[in-house]
Amino acid sequence: MCTGTYFRTLGLIRHDGLARTAVRANPCTKEPLMSATPVEKQPPIPEDRRQKYQDLFENSRSRDGIDERVASHLLRMGEMAGEGIELIGNLNKDYLGAFHAPFSRDLSNADLAIVGCPLEKAAPMNASHKYGPSVLRRLSKNGMGTTEPWDGGFDIPFDDCRIIDYGNVDTYGRFDLTDEVEKLIEAYDEIVVKHGITPFTWGGDHTVSYPPIHSLGQRYGPLGLIHFDAHYDMVTYADFPYPYHSGSQFTRTMAEGNLDPERMITMGVRGRMSALVGGHPANFGNTVLSADDVWDEGIDNVVEQILHVVGDGPVYFSLDADALEPSDNASNSAVEAFGLTARQIWDIIRKVRKSNKVNLVGADVVEYAPYLDPSDSDGYTLAGISWKLLGWLADQTAKRNGERRQTEWPQAFGKASL
Repeated sequence: MCTGTYFRTLGLIRHDGLARTAVRANPCTKEPLMSATPVEKQPPIPEDRRQKYQDLFENSRSRDGIDERVASHLLRMGEMAGEGIELIGNLNKDYLGAFHAPFSRDLSNADLAIVGCPLEKAAPMNASHKYGPSVLRRLSKNGMGTTEPWDGGFDIPFDDCRIIDYGNVDTYGRFDLTDEVEKLIEAYDEIVVKHGITPFTWGGDHTVSYPPIHSLGQRYGPLGLIHFDAHYDMVTYADFPYPYHSGSQFTRTMAEGNLDPERMITMGVRGRMSALVGGHPANFGNTVLSADDVWDEGIDNVVEQILHVVGDGPVYFSLDADALEPSDNASNSAVEAFGLTARQIWDIIRKVRKSNKVNLVGADVVEYAPYLDPSDSDGYTLAGISWKLLGWLADQTAKRNGERRQTEWPQAFGKASL
């Protein structure tokens, strides 16, 4: 016996008096559906316009209508060394470094160096931070290009200054953390003090902020600091009598005169440990915004506070991955719930940069533990923020140089796709 429900025609009277009908087929008799009332169609696109679109579809190339600076950049990349750099695919591009930068240690021909620091001896809980630089380097090459829209135009960092991927400073295997850090200090003194190169660093645990700040302080004098973190990272030698670790990287540089604590602002602080160590930032004179403060006060107010605190002197930027809400990044040493979103952090970066009031001289992204990130989603977030910071640093470096210098690739085995 057929048990299906039979829906009879429902007549609805429209304002113009025409009946609109709806019907369902009888599952027993399979009566055909009644035709729906015809829908009034838009008039066709005029033939001359349609012909134009057909011609564009069949004959135009992407490069025909793009921004002139972008087109010039792509043409240069396409003709590099007679072969060009492939910008779209990231497969088989191990000869290229971070964001497709050339691998190089020729510091005489560089303005900005991306440096990997694979330390993790001071990570308090979760592990694999030592693999952070290598994984971020790999993920950074999946960005499909070397330009991005910025402030009504485009960021083209490789046309702003000569960028190199310095690779990782090989410290692992030194069983004493002091030996590792001192090896990094040697590398950064060579990069920053001797050659005047802007450093962008991938960690590793947060200990790796110490060497670039130390070297930049030698070059520029005391730095200000824009710091995103779930924790203060203001531990002293009296708390833990170790020369270097991931909680004293800032207090040590303050004691040495390379970081001005009154020009330091920390954002994203939260968690159960905060109350235990909150005395140090107050005593040193830091400005601190909890994660709740950032949410409550809003991006624009936070940006104004950053500009007020750091002033117009040289400024360093440090992002600890645990500043992020775990839904945006849980692949780090000390995960804390209810943090900042990646979009909040990028909006703050974007608006501080657009102010043109901050002299950014170096930056780092640290505490990424890739073995906790099987889908690479957290790594892509950090690689994306890293690209934004690289563009900002490249622009600032060009302004300090007083000119824009183009990156050159000694190896170029691919072919530009656009």
